Amino acid sequence: MTKLRQILARFRSDENGVALVEMAIVTPFVLLLSAGVFEFSNILNTRLLLEAGVEDAARYMARCGAEPGDPTKPTDPKTIKWAACSSVAKNIAVNGAWTAGTARVAGWTTDQVQIDTTFTSAVDSATPPNELYLSSTNNVYIVKVSTLYSYPDLGFWSYLGFGDLTLSVFHQERVFGW
Repeated sequence: MTKLRQILARFRSDENGVALVEMAIVTPFVLLLSAGVFEFSNILNTRLLLEAGVEDAARYMARCGAEPGDPTKPTDPKTIKWAACSSVAKNIAVNGAWTAGTARVAGWTTDQVQIDTTFTSAVDSATPPNELYLSSTNNVYIVKVSTLYSYPDLGFWSYLGFGDLTLSVFHQERVFGW
């Protein structure tokens, strides 16, 4: 028993190799934390690029001033103008340019960009004396540009059981035309 006490006493007083053992314990956690911060910054950067694209497209559609028209009437001038503006806006969102260009985010396509409009009456009957919003038409149109983007790879985090990540971004603007 005294031999065991001597070994334990010597073990407690000897500090050779303590730093090595501490580093062996701490290093995996520090590396894991660093990888998480790095991956999170990549996800955040992708989201910011998507946001910038969607905002640019919504601003363009707000200035374009097109009303959606009737999709069942493809020769209607409103429908033609809406389709032309939508096509350019989607390209602006994804590529940052009217035509061609390179994608802001790898794998993001114009098919993933959705453009919708809603409208309300330009006259607010709830407030006496029927307050008129500034609008060149009877309606106030609001354009909403949105996208869903599947983040391609979570890297090391996918091995830890984290599922697929879908980034959802939208922006809306009031349509006021040229």
